[in-house]
Amino acid sequence: MKRIVRTSLFFIPVILFSAFSNMLSINPSVLDASGYVLEDDKKVEGAIVKLYQDNLIVDKLSTKKNGRFRFILFSNSEYMIEINKTNCVPERVYLSTKNAGDLADKYYFEFVVDLMKLKEFEGVDVSNLDFPTAIISYDADADEYVHDKMYSKSVRADLRRMKEEKDALNK
Repeated sequence: MKRIVRTSLFFIPVILFSAFSNMLSINPSVLDASGYVLEDDKKVEGAIVKLYQDNLIVDKLSTKKNGRFRFILFSNSEYMIEINKTNCVPERVYLSTKNAGDLADKYYFEFVVDLMKLKEFEGVDVSNLDFPTAIISYDADADEYVHDKMYSKSVRADLRRMKEEKDALNK
């Protein structure tokens, strides 16, 4: 009888762990990521917005008159949203849903992408813009998705430097 009890005590945690793991894969938390594409403070129609998941394109859309885009992102992945429009600098936003919040919860994050014209940066090294202009990830303390303020500050510094470089070239 003791042997049956010990065996049962061993298998109960294994069964519970297995059941809980299955629940995780069935009901992941999701992030409703949406935004607007602007150029000169006007909503952009016809911008191409691509969604990459783990470096593979998984969705692609073209903005309508309202300039809006929207994607549903599942937990435990890395995403990149890339926005392209003719004669504009492509812009990228990195989103991590790793370490996301509560199971089966739905989170929201909305942002604006203000495209820059390529001609504004003629002769200027824009290679820093090959990297994301924003990083968005889950903040457990706030139980929400937030942008990385330190990273955004460094991007703004790069943009200022590029504008100063452009102004120096135009003198």
